Amino acid sequence: MTPGQAVYHDFIVAPTTCVPAKRLFAAYVVQARLDLDRLAAAVDRVVALHDSLRTAIEPADDMPVQVIREPGEIAERALRTVTWDGTPEDAARHVGALDDWWTVPRPLAVQVVAGIGPTDETLVACVFNHVCSDGISAEMVFDQIRSEYDGETVKPADVEQFAGYYQAMVEEGLRETFDDWVGLLDQGGPALPEWMVEDKLAAAEVSISFHGWRFSAESLSALAAVAQAQGCTQFEVLAGCAGLYFRRDDGRPANFGVIHSGRHRLRGFDVQGLLRSYVVDVVDHAGVPTVADAIARRRDELRARTEHFAKLPFEEVCMRTKRSPGWRAGQLGAWEIELNGMYAATPNLSMQQAPVRVADIPLSEEATCENGGPTLLLSFTLGPAGIDASVRYVSPPIDAPLAARIAEDLEATVRFVHDDPRAPVDAAPAVFRAAPVRPARS
Repeated sequence: MTPGQAVYHDFIVAPTTCVPAKRLFAAYVVQARLDLDRLAAAVDRVVALHDSLRTAIEPADDMPVQVIREPGEIAERALRTVTWDGTPEDAARHVGALDDWWTVPRPLAVQVVAGIGPTDETLVACVFNHVCSDGISAEMVFDQIRSEYDGETVKPADVEQFAGYYQAMVEEGLRETFDDWVGLLDQGGPALPEWMVEDKLAAAEVSISFHGWRFSAESLSALAAVAQAQGCTQFEVLAGCAGLYFRRDDGRPANFGVIHSGRHRLRGFDVQGLLRSYVVDVVDHAGVPTVADAIARRRDELRARTEHFAKLPFEEVCMRTKRSPGWRAGQLGAWEIELNGMYAATPNLSMQQAPVRVADIPLSEEATCENGGPTLLLSFTLGPAGIDASVRYVSPPIDAPLAARIAEDLEATVRFVHDDPRAPVDAAPAVFRAAPVRPARS
């Protein structure tokens, strides 16, 4: 079992886990009544291609052991058929019904749900066990099922098995990157006030909430102009502005997690690998004269770190240094603020010559925060129509008014950098400028 899988396994079985999600999924609606026998055959062919989809986690001497079965050993079918009333809520019910599917060993790590709707539509949801999903996305599985169903055979040579490259990748990463990971993590601390750290550590359990918003036209214009002036992406500007806004009041370096999640889909995203896309961005403004210089430094350091630290999965670093990836209440992670950049690009899909759309499935807090996560997750979906953003926050220590203020202040920081690029770093908006007040707890 890889360390990444071990993290998810511990998370699933631990009685103290604060959020009990067990599944990763992608769901689509095909605007046609699919042939279920043909769909089942397509699913079986795709499952046969992937070791990770034929993986079970079974106990041996009280230790989890990964077992990969051959296709002929599996009698359990990957496709299950349900009656779907056509609503997002009922689709979410069918997906959520698999939350407990993997609490006992199963020969398959995947279930595909075919929902027969009241009209000529079919819900197709690919749902799989987090523990076994290293290096593969639910979108990838659906795309391959769709191709097989339409007679476009996926060849085994087209499928790279995670087990085939993971060990060599880790060995290379340990040689080239591990010491740098540890050294960088040791430089910084939480970009949160001390009382927030205390509240997070004292919490027996936490709740997850969201604040979503769209960037104003004024902020979009300012962001585009700064990106052009700096010769970088808008997400890099946003990362730089977040570093400015969350700078520590004592001037010490602060740890951030940064990830590009790839293609956006409704209420989710196309995961690129497991945690290999993470880098840690230790934000240090010492010696940086202006806010424009601060953005340029973040741009250059993020680019270098993304290339370098992607060579070693972060969960491997956690395992070897006994650090927490932030997946339980009462622990601090390597960072407590995380930035997630996505691009609003949904490809045109068809199946059985019928259009395919992403299913509108409301997600529970469990599904959107599968590991408890950092205190703040700032997500930015960049597209031609603008930027949709959200703050996912953990309470305690964050409350709704503070989350809303953070959203407003981030846009204000973008406009400040645009309007006054020669201003000193200390003049930029800061979360500590109007110090957050510790909310009263009942």
